[in-house]
Amino acid sequence: MSEQTLTRPAERLRTAAMPVWRRILEHPYLRELKAGTLPEETFRFYVQQDWLYLQEFTRAAAIIAGRCPDPAVMKFLLGWVQPLVDMEYHFHKKHAAQLGLDFDNITWTMNEANWAYTRHMLAAAHAGSTAEALAALLPCPCVYTYVGQKLSDGPPPPNPMYAEWIDFYRPGPEGYRPRVAALEELYDRLAASADAATLARCEQNYIISSRYEWWFWDTAYRRQMWPV
Repeated sequence: MSEQTLTRPAERLRTAAMPVWRRILEHPYLRELKAGTLPEETFRFYVQQDWLYLQEFTRAAAIIAGRCPDPAVMKFLLGWVQPLVDMEYHFHKKHAAQLGLDFDNITWTMNEANWAYTRHMLAAAHAGSTAEALAALLPCPCVYTYVGQKLSDGPPPPNPMYAEWIDFYRPGPEGYRPRVAALEELYDRLAASADAATLARCEQNYIISSRYEWWFWDTAYRRQMWPV
């Protein structure tokens, strides 16, 4: 039996995208956040963009659920995405007042990286199989778990808000990691019956989304909107 056969499909995607993930971890945005030196205005810009992103992530997950022919998978996806509908317990909402943000009256718009990333996810949700669409969504929660795990090593940032952000995404027995594991397990089940061409498209979607994750943080670090 080959090593590829012994490796879970979700793990194969992670392995393929790992060079991109390492570049994400090296980005000055995350280095400065860990050190506590990231300007809060930069962090505020990131939260603004991430709030808009999560609305489209939720929409993409709902589209995948609606197109899925398997009722059990549809119900799982709708249940999985439900906490993102009102974001009641999310980090962003908890710190909205501190950051001077009113999520009920949004006055900001998506930047170029955010728009491109979310259109990629929505295109996969509308046009791809369930496995292909899920592969485009997976990097977001998976990358955040990876980042949370790596940044939780060592002392926390001196900025309590940044320390709480890291703790929010840090893998643990409760909270964020089990949700990510459940989504990866669903992908494993879907990929188990997929042909080679479908799996190749899944990997392409996953790597592209991972690259968008890097670009998302890069434009947040530079507080970059559209050039024209």
